[in-house]
Amino acid sequence: MHIKRIVILLFVLVFAVFPAFCLNSLREALPGLSEEEIQSLLNGETIKAYTVKGDKTAVLAAANSIAYNMASDTQDLDYAFSEALVSFVPYNDEFKSMTEDEIYLELFNTMQKISTVVGITYRSHSSGGEEEVLFTDAYMLSSSNKKNRIDDPVYDSVPNRTSSYAYLKDNRFGGNVYKIEYYAYGNEIFLEITNTKTMKYMGFSCVAANALHMYVDAVMTEEGVVVYGLAVVYNQKPTVNVLVTSVDLPSAFMKRLTSLKDWFIESVI
Repeated sequence: MHIKRIVILLFVLVFAVFPAFCLNSLREALPGLSEEEIQSLLNGETIKAYTVKGDKTAVLAAANSIAYNMASDTQDLDYAFSEALVSFVPYNDEFKSMTEDEIYLELFNTMQKISTVVGITYRSHSSGGEEEVLFTDAYMLSSSNKKNRIDDPVYDSVPNRTSSYAYLKDNRFGGNVYKIEYYAYGNEIFLEITNTKTMKYMGFSCVAANALHMYVDAVMTEEGVVVYGLAVVYNQKPTVNVLVTSVDLPSAFMKRLTSLKDWFIESVI
């Protein structure tokens, strides 16, 4: 895992020195999808994939993207499972009046607004499909100490890479400190969220520290932004038994990816 991540980091650092790429069309950005699937994205639908069901997660990522490389490296591992989704958001009227560089900066700063995930909802199976609040508290940190709270940063220009921490209080997994890393080059902004401590469900250990990696990837195209989400969990069985119930981790983390994707899209529309 670490070697593959180093390769991706080198990929980012090498290409970050070059000017922004020319934007592809949505069709060119997602060559692995059928015409029917492209039309589904244009209709506002989300396409999902689970490796526990034998799906490939890389096919949903934009070609030649950081996300594509990460998904390709992890989708066939026998010691990890992952799930992915892809959506598309067309440029609104405000974005249409902006330059590509201005849109890129706006997308980057939107991803920095971690505190605004408070209140986002998801549909809970345990509550009969009713919507529940996912994150009841969230804020950026200057270090891994959850007491070192800072405001969401705002940038005047997009750096190639930034690293920080955030505290997220999840309604099922409780409060946890996550490492937050951003990578930006060309027409892509890639966000990685990693748990720094063991995650617990109802007080029972569920996911080991540094085992969960959630990614949100935004790739600019001619028509709008491809939003891709990926969650990878290493050295962990997909189902965890807790007292008289069981936790389906692929489903749980897909709900969180969906909520994060919706939060990002709603923030830029």
